[in-house]
Amino acid sequence: MRSLTGPTVQQIVDVVVRLLADERGESEADVRDELAEGGWELPIDSLRLVEILVRLEQELGVEVPADVDSARSMRSVRAFAEVVLAACTTRDGSLSS
Repeated sequence: MRSLTGPTVQQIVDVVVRLLADERGESEADVRDELAEGGWELPIDSLRLVEILVRLEQELGVEVPADVDSARSMRSVRAFAEVVLAACTTRDGSLSS
């Protein structure tokens, strides 16, 4: 069960890093270090992020809309996490089901 406040951007980043590590058969620390070499936003190849999108949606129980904001977010893990966070909440700020 999700908390009333929902996930944070950092928690979503952690899930993305874990899923990337699982996919690549590497440690989370190695994946995080590799991403961090590109800067704070954790830039990533958008195709790799798309590959884990379905797994992330299933894990968090959320559907990320296929719109311009989502497409732009595929350039970094942090930007993607912010779009996922927005998808986790409804317009009034409550958690989506």
